[in-house]
Amino acid sequence: MTSSLSFVLVALVAVTLGSVHGAISDEDRAKIHAAVLPFVAECTKEYGVSEDTIKEAKASGTLGSIDPCLMACVFQKVKLIDEKGLFDTDRAVELVQKHISTEDDRNKLVDVIEKCKSVNDAEVTDGEKGCDRARLLFECSSVQS
Repeated sequence: MTSSLSFVLVALVAVTLGSVHGAISDEDRAKIHAAVLPFVAECTKEYGVSEDTIKEAKASGTLGSIDPCLMACVFQKVKLIDEKGLFDTDRAVELVQKHISTEDDRNKLVDVIEKCKSVNDAEVTDGEKGCDRARLLFECSSVQS
């Protein structure tokens, strides 16, 4: 996967706002990266994951092997996963509308959000914690790339 919202990992959020390769411009991807970076830094510190580990995982295409609770931490901080551990599709669309500059790119990402909203229907083992849902969201957005 090539992306930043995979925002997320520094582009984990870009998992939802920009992980779809070619779906957003480099300029928008850079804006998302800059906006999410403080949350990623906070969550990586909390979960004891180094920046090098994330860079290596991204380079090797194994971002999905990163602790899903770290992903959940980032998603929760940007409010893509709510207090009930669910993917907040309305918030995701709001972020796309706010941060993506072209209508074509916005439409592509809204389509990904629509396709991935089914993660809220999946059974999870961690209740409202959001780790399982974050993993499912990452996987869904990765498939769309």
